[in-house]
Amino acid sequence: MFDGEGSEVTQTQRDNMVQLINAIMPTDHARDVLSWRIASKSAHAALLTRAAFNDDPYDANWAQNQATRLIRECTGLLLS
Repeated sequence: MFDGEGSEVTQTQRDNMVQLINAIMPTDHARDVLSWRIASKSAHAALLTRAAFNDDPYDANWAQNQATRLIRECTGLLLS
């Protein structure tokens, strides 16, 4: 659905986050961590869908802001 430079940056950030998670994840919690990743991805997709396909501009803006804030928080983990 999305191509271009922005999607490449997003893919790089995602790959970096996965590497960070894998580096600090205890081996015996791999199943839990995978479950968290799947739930997070689903929740973020729901926010983006809510932002893009919403008849209520206030709610769409709120969802977009939440999605952006969450991305910033994850990016902040990579940069700290």
